[in-house]
Amino acid sequence: MEGSSSRSEGSVTCGTWIRRPENAHLAVVGKARHGDQPSMLEIFSFDPKTSSLFPFPSAMYVIEEGEPVSIAVHPSGDDFVCSTTVGACKWIELRGHGDNIELLAKDLVPLQGTGLQKCLAFSFDGSRFASGGVDGNLRIFEWPSLNIILDEPRAHKSFQDMDFSLDSEFLATTSSDGSGRIWKADDGVPVTSLTRNSDEKIELCRFSKDGTKPFLFCTVQKGNKALTAVWDISTWERIGHKRLLRKPASKMSVSLDGKYLALGSKDGDVCVVEVKKMVISHWSKKLHLGSCIASLEFCPSERVVLTTSKEWGAMVTKLTVPADWKDWQIYLLLLGLFLASAVAFYIVFEKSDLFWNFPIGRDQPARPNLESLMGDPQSDDQNIWGAFGVGISSALPIQTFKSYASKPPCSVSTVGMMNSVDRPRIVIVKAVSGSASSSKMSNANANVKEEISETYSNTMTEAMGAVLTYRHELGLNYNFIRPDLIVGSCLQTPEDVDKLRSVGVKTIFCLQQDSDLEYFGVDITAIRAYASTHDDIEHLRAEIRDFDSFDLRMRLPAVVSKLHKAINQNGGVTYIHCTAGLGRAPATALAYMFWIQGYKLSEANNLLLSKRSCFPKLDAIKSATADILTGLIKKLVTLTWECSTCSNVEVSGLDIGWGQRIPMKFDKERGLWILQKELPEGRYEYKYVVDGEWTCNYYELVTPANKDGHVNNYVQVTDDDPNSITAALRARLTSNDPNLTTSERLQIRQFLEAYQLEG
Repeated sequence: MEGSSSRSEGSVTCGTWIRRPENAHLAVVGKARHGDQPSMLEIFSFDPKTSSLFPFPSAMYVIEEGEPVSIAVHPSGDDFVCSTTVGACKWIELRGHGDNIELLAKDLVPLQGTGLQKCLAFSFDGSRFASGGVDGNLRIFEWPSLNIILDEPRAHKSFQDMDFSLDSEFLATTSSDGSGRIWKADDGVPVTSLTRNSDEKIELCRFSKDGTKPFLFCTVQKGNKALTAVWDISTWERIGHKRLLRKPASKMSVSLDGKYLALGSKDGDVCVVEVKKMVISHWSKKLHLGSCIASLEFCPSERVVLTTSKEWGAMVTKLTVPADWKDWQIYLLLLGLFLASAVAFYIVFEKSDLFWNFPIGRDQPARPNLESLMGDPQSDDQNIWGAFGVGISSALPIQTFKSYASKPPCSVSTVGMMNSVDRPRIVIVKAVSGSASSSKMSNANANVKEEISETYSNTMTEAMGAVLTYRHELGLNYNFIRPDLIVGSCLQTPEDVDKLRSVGVKTIFCLQQDSDLEYFGVDITAIRAYASTHDDIEHLRAEIRDFDSFDLRMRLPAVVSKLHKAINQNGGVTYIHCTAGLGRAPATALAYMFWIQGYKLSEANNLLLSKRSCFPKLDAIKSATADILTGLIKKLVTLTWECSTCSNVEVSGLDIGWGQRIPMKFDKERGLWILQKELPEGRYEYKYVVDGEWTCNYYELVTPANKDGHVNNYVQVTDDDPNSITAALRARLTSNDPNLTTSERLQIRQFLEAYQLEG
């Protein structure tokens, strides 16, 4: 899971923040049962310096029956409620601080046996708790007495979402049938149903939280259009809408200071909107690639969001939004303005005899009509929210909030799933002379880029023995494997350096060769030059040949040595990339986790694959491990291909990689094509290329067909004495599930630290 280095397996079903004193916040994550691993709740500490969760949970609670569905945290941060799939709710109390956290759980008796509770929420003053079931039953309780205020079995067809207003007076709820209702939180009396057209479905709801703009935000699906609509809670009239995410939303959240609204899509995108202007200020496209955002919550004190999905786990993402003014900065500015005004007053008073001749004030313009500000409530005009940002706070009556304080309860910021953080896009229009239209030129350029990516993907699929796809034209893509380790694709522009800096990256570790960069036209010199202008990030290169398992094996010790030393020096988050981030980079990350961070290779691989779909060569890592601990012994290997009518036979794979070929020599007397080659101990896959056609020799050893049907030949080079100590050690280290002893780990670490780096 992103944002945590927990090695326990399991699908993340939900998650949220736990607000703690002095901004020492925690995150609680619910995980489903996976194999022998039970479903559980895990508590992680948050590090604001790196904008990430700590590697291991501070506390865990095993859920014996069912799996977690939804979590609601009390505003005090001292306890929370979790619903499960078996129709039970757990009331969990947090005791202790820092790493000494203890969880005390008990059944929430009034909700036992009531069916699955899809929605849970606490009021902002902490005095009310509400739950909404899949059966449509709404319950509102006093907290912590749990006295029932409302038990309405026909509130909705089935619950979709719910939220309390900032003053804890109202509860908004939405249904799976597209309706939305408002309830009085104190007595459960229904207030109104939200207005909508017959072709509209209200899905998600969140109240504004800045105390001066009393609005209710809702996502509305209108045919195939996804809208974000706003209701004035003083009149419950709909005042406008705008298309923001432009795709169906699965989750919505509002920052505690009310400045930002976040929307998560059903295919893994997250956008963050500045409420004042209702414009998108941050995009994280494909953050949970292809997976529905299950949870989306702003951190209480940082511009950071926590997101979860079943496929990609939990991610902490730092937002690329303008920094907030600090209190001391505001006071300093006010002091400066006061002093400047005093000086100006003195100068005018001393120098001008017209000082007292003030003009008679004129009447101020009448307040604009609300409808003229917002336009047609059903319009798709994208400019209607310009008025919202500038004047709506004066156009609408300011409602008194019983629980509102002059200062927001806490400032909100946001943090990397990782998964990826996009900067605001800048469109540059350039005039081009000539008869061809710019759109045609753009389309032609896009087609060329797609064709280059298609060719690369086909080559990668054939070479790696698995169907892999890389779309260079879509830009940088990556995934957090651990809070301090990212695996991704290549940087394409100097601006990508800033994207990585924004998620805490301190070291960019590039495994590409010059030929890889030239293929896609990447200017690595410009990227490295730009990175060198910043003191908080370093760009390093350690080349490995693409699609070459043997070169990976031989280069891993030097590469991981350089990586280990860089991480020790720079700290923070490390970004490891090759071209697509699907072969060399994942393998390097696995070797580092296996050799340095104490993982079993299978554990590291399972964690990696749970975050990023890729195809690291485990055999190369195993052989490199054995090479460090046993040394290299080479043997002569002979390969043959029987065919007297062929004009050319070559071999690809072995120790030269899939991107190269070795010609075989034809023996006329025997009618055989022959290749003799010395190879170190290990297992080598290869294929014959006969008159340009790739094929296998089924009279030699062949690998089992993988899930995509690919089959290769292979040869196993072994020690002459299978009973020797080194042979036994290599056999263990190259087995299906190898692990290292403490002394072996120490030996490898000493080897890597003593390794003399090139240049």
